[in-house]
Amino acid sequence: MDNKGFEIKSAEYLSPEYEGLRALWCEVFDDTAAYVDAFYENFSDDIRGYVLTDENGTVCSALTCHLCGTYMERAVYVSYAVCTREDMRGQGLAARLISFVRDKVTDEGGISIVSPAEPSLIPYYEDLGYEPHFFAAERAVMSPEFDFEEYDDFDEFDLDIEGADPTPFRAQIDLQRIPAEKYNIYREAFLAGQPHIEPSNEMLSLIEAETVNGGGLYSINRGDAICAISYVDPAKVVVTELILNPVLKELSLDIDTEIASMTAKNFEAAETLFTTPGYGRCQGMACGLPNESEERTDEYEYYYEKPYYGFPIE
Repeated sequence: MDNKGFEIKSAEYLSPEYEGLRALWCEVFDDTAAYVDAFYENFSDDIRGYVLTDENGTVCSALTCHLCGTYMERAVYVSYAVCTREDMRGQGLAARLISFVRDKVTDEGGISIVSPAEPSLIPYYEDLGYEPHFFAAERAVMSPEFDFEEYDDFDEFDLDIEGADPTPFRAQIDLQRIPAEKYNIYREAFLAGQPHIEPSNEMLSLIEAETVNGGGLYSINRGDAICAISYVDPAKVVVTELILNPVLKELSLDIDTEIASMTAKNFEAAETLFTTPGYGRCQGMACGLPNESEERTDEYEYYYEKPYYGFPIE
């Protein structure tokens, strides 16, 4: 306990500290207690809660740290649901918790990561010892059946239209929902030459459980690509990740765009917002990475490329 009466405590599942963490999580993020409990139960032994309490034992700030997968054979832990009581903000309480967990994870030989919800948070995390490391490209494409004459204001759909002639792609695609284990087999095969975090089964189960309105984990054309669809509505389909079979990727740089366009058509939506491996937005910032000069051998030669995360839960 410091001279201001604050103390960092572990919040074991269903302990009094956990109940304080859960209450603050629900207050800040507008989730239900049942949701938080299910989140913890999903990760079982691979999740840890931490709280910062005042001299009265009241939870003032909290975060959850869970295993999301492995990277270069090291366990990767994500600091998630960082929250502080509204009347206690601006005192650096969350920063103390993040730093505490960062040191705990790295001291145990793991990699600690955070997912900045917006670019403005990158300097904040850099000050806490994290560096941008995992990146992805984000794009938007219209359905080939999008009615240009009906919609004069494309900004309504956040469209990123390249070129003056939006000629539609007319081929059909076959979307097949697949279980998390099979999705991960495809994913590892398709990303074999790309540095990436390999998600745990629990992480994939969470991603699958978080999908709504027809979302889920899909195989496209029985192995041409895979995609994780977060949700669907009449305006857009949100694809958390779209990964091409490397053979198709070599054939054309436009195939992922064509698949995304047809995905919108498949769900009768106006557009698809989709994310693919590649340089673009910072998906994750890391601390505790292996020393590149010592760890990079011929086995890890491909890690000179931009690493990919794929499943930040923001």
